[in-house]
Amino acid sequence: MGCCGVLMSMALRADVLEALAEREGMAGQFAQEIISPDGEVLERSSGYFGLLRPHFLRWEILTPDRQLLLADGNRLTQIDWDLEVVVERPISEASSSPFQWLLASRAALDSAFEISVSGDEATLIPRDLQSLYQRLEIARMPEAVWRLDAEDRGGQILRVVLREDTDNPPQAADFVAPPTAF
Repeated sequence: MGCCGVLMSMALRADVLEALAEREGMAGQFAQEIISPDGEVLERSSGYFGLLRPHFLRWEILTPDRQLLLADGNRLTQIDWDLEVVVERPISEASSSPFQWLLASRAALDSAFEISVSGDEATLIPRDLQSLYQRLEIARMPEAVWRLDAEDRGGQILRVVLREDTDNPPQAADFVAPPTAF
């Protein structure tokens, strides 16, 4: 009886945010949609992603056009293969992306958001009233799939579905900009 109580207690504490906080990183395929406040899909894109603690992001868009975004916490590098352009710029606190919250510690999330968790789903409401996003929802689904919905102040939603490739975790070399001829 005592063993069952301990196991149930551990299961209740292992919520979706703690499951993310325990990870060093993840990589795989993504599908992204931008949805209007009326529910209309405005844009779609897909490709490959990589997240690695403490603050590395790789976002390789394959459709509808080819782009690579690399973030290291301080700098964002964007390579547009179709336009043959490379842009680098600093990342400021004010322009933080919802993806950065996937890498955040649970303590950082608790200080930045009012959080409600229900099993494999969490809703995060920013404490900062000037935040770019008024609501983040993170869900863990079966078969190593994660969903992130980020609703902006106008009611538009950025929906991202991450299909994790658990056999190929991200490596530091994945976050280095490749050489380009332009």
